[in-house]
Amino acid sequence: MTVSVNPKVGVIFKSYEPLASMQAYAYQTEQSKLMGGFWIAEAYHWFRQYGLEARGCFTTLAAVSMATAKIPIGLGITSPYMRHPTIQASEAAGIDELSGGRFIMGIGVGKVGIEYLEYDIEKLRPVGIHRESMAIMRKVFAGEAYQYQGKYFESSMPAFDRAAAGLRTEIPIYVGATGPFMQKLSGSDSDGMLLAGLTSPAFVRYARANMAAGAAKAGRVLPPDFPVGGVILCACSRDGDKARAATRPYTGTYVVNKIRNIKNDVILSGSGLPDSAWEPFRQAIADGTQDNVTRYVTDEMMRKFTVISGTPEDCLEITQELVDAGLNLPLLEVVGASEADNLETIRLMGEEVVPRLRLAA
Repeated sequence: MTVSVNPKVGVIFKSYEPLASMQAYAYQTEQSKLMGGFWIAEAYHWFRQYGLEARGCFTTLAAVSMATAKIPIGLGITSPYMRHPTIQASEAAGIDELSGGRFIMGIGVGKVGIEYLEYDIEKLRPVGIHRESMAIMRKVFAGEAYQYQGKYFESSMPAFDRAAAGLRTEIPIYVGATGPFMQKLSGSDSDGMLLAGLTSPAFVRYARANMAAGAAKAGRVLPPDFPVGGVILCACSRDGDKARAATRPYTGTYVVNKIRNIKNDVILSGSGLPDSAWEPFRQAIADGTQDNVTRYVTDEMMRKFTVISGTPEDCLEITQELVDAGLNLPLLEVVGASEADNLETIRLMGEEVVPRLRLAA
């Protein structure tokens, strides 16, 4: 039997935008009825090289929670390498209370952010770190007394009746999953999977297969609408060339990040482009000119990666391809040249694109 799934489209920004702008974007997201919600990805001071200043992700989430009333508020993602799970849980609980139970917690490696920390990721393996972090956070949310001794984390805590205090005892935890082992962990342990930027239809299908394998091994049956999200660069305008110009430099930055930090060939090969397409980017990394690769990003490259960019008609066609591949929670990383451009993208996507999406089987 085929089950049709209604996609939910959300908006995501990195936490380097001014807080007043974040509140404006979140308000517009709700007004445009983008029921996938408004999400924040934790930014790091690494982004100063692009003239951008990071804000705290939980402070930013608090600001956008207060600018909205109905849509989900998500964190996609912060790294469990950054904070002990009990600290993550207390921050999450605070945002959940402030938003009236609308918060979704998201954790993932965050390779760009942790590369400056003194962690040996070969010893502190991501799957174990994330599994233990989720286990501890859930114990904190439940409010039950516990003692936890894992391979990477330990924690103990007395009980607190969160339900009696009007607080949720279950807060969804999504996992940012780039590689196959993290995708399997999403299927076995998480409440949703989040895929990284440059998510092509082929990569969605690859990730879903790994997620299903992880669920099956754990004896878990995932519902048809189990959240599978992905960060998708997006600019929508009546002027298609203007929109494509806005997403081009960000696409280049993502390609460099995939080659230098993520090192997942499936993401690049999933685009269907030949390996030779990445040679200029590899050379730029070797030469130290990786911040000047926009000229190597073609319209074809963005289209192959299903970057949602162009007119509303263009954006509808591209978004539908991702939905048909199984991405039921596209998160639009809006990247206009100005606040006004970003608000226009959110409005056009909410009013002219998302209502015309077909259900995905």
